[in-house]
Amino acid sequence: MEDSKAKYYCYLCGSEINDSNRTDEHIILNAVGGHLHSRTIICKKCNSELGEKSDSVLAEDLSYFTDMLQVNRNRKSGHNQIMTDKDGHEIIVENAGKKLRLRKPYKQVTTDGDKTEIMLSVRTKEELKGLLNGLVKERKLNQQQADEIVAKAQVTKHNSPLSKRLCVSQEAFPSIIKSAVNFYMDKTHDYDTIKHLVPIIKGIEDTKGAIYLYILKTLPYTVGTNQVIHMIHIEGSKDTELLYAYMEYFSVYPYVVVLNDNYQKDEPINITYAFDTIESKEIQCDFSMPLSLSDLLDFHNMPHEEYCKEYLPCIENRANRIMAIWQEKQDKEELHDAINNAFAKFPDGCVLDESMVKSISDDMVSFFLKLIQRGKWKK
Repeated sequence: MEDSKAKYYCYLCGSEINDSNRTDEHIILNAVGGHLHSRTIICKKCNSELGEKSDSVLAEDLSYFTDMLQVNRNRKSGHNQIMTDKDGHEIIVENAGKKLRLRKPYKQVTTDGDKTEIMLSVRTKEELKGLLNGLVKERKLNQQQADEIVAKAQVTKHNSPLSKRLCVSQEAFPSIIKSAVNFYMDKTHDYDTIKHLVPIIKGIEDTKGAIYLYILKTLPYTVGTNQVIHMIHIEGSKDTELLYAYMEYFSVYPYVVVLNDNYQKDEPINITYAFDTIESKEIQCDFSMPLSLSDLLDFHNMPHEEYCKEYLPCIENRANRIMAIWQEKQDKEELHDAINNAFAKFPDGCVLDESMVKSISDDMVSFFLKLIQRGKWKK
């Protein structure tokens, strides 16, 4: 809690925070649904500068889950996913997958002897005509062939499987470290313990030794069936000599930030913040996980084969659980829309006669038949 009489200083530049440079710093990025914030740790200038660097990289790296789960953000900003289909075409995915559109037109011309094969993917007939005109000028087609293609062209629904790179890039690591330091500074304002991390957050020094991937086979806390959480867990004691922050984004991306590897304070520390991104609310999550630096190094140095066999499936299972939550949410919204559309044909407040009831019934039967054909519903 902010003390109105206390003086606070930006831990990144040392400026005293006052009414002219005060900013509302999101401890976990607003762009990924972070609702925890502080007004006593960073000045406006530093907040703005860092927001244009590693913060934006992390936001984009995590944007798939942010968009697909339709995570609530304090500050709304439009964002669409760019994914790739089996042909390598970039597809814009809007509204959590409800609308797909080609990002740009694609043309592929293959010549084998006297045979030429032309593959075109376009968004509109105007784009099709433009590409065909170019092919006519290149003498790959004559005008009659181009006109026949335009006349036969049809709009088709995109059904190709889509893919997207879903890892956090190294360029985003300073942002993860900043979130961990933000939380620690907001709770303690203990600058001396974390001051060595400031050059890393600013991008002056690299992140080696400050952040580690750390996957837990068995979680020391309970996650509800439909919970997808952001977490910061800070723990440290003289026994382990390690002060660390366990960071978790969307219950999938787990990192440990080493806040201090020579922690000698008499009082141990254990603070946890957990936020359910689905319900958009803070949840209680108390646990202890006394890690040492050797634990992190052992995980980091394990053989690749052991990592793939023992730990990678843990992340895959957690990601699959989240996609199942997304699919259930999509199915409910689709059913809701189908019901609304079935009743929307008739005026509000009217008394339904037999023909109206039959029309609504036919629409719902048609909807469930589509689900059966898509394998979404079984008797």
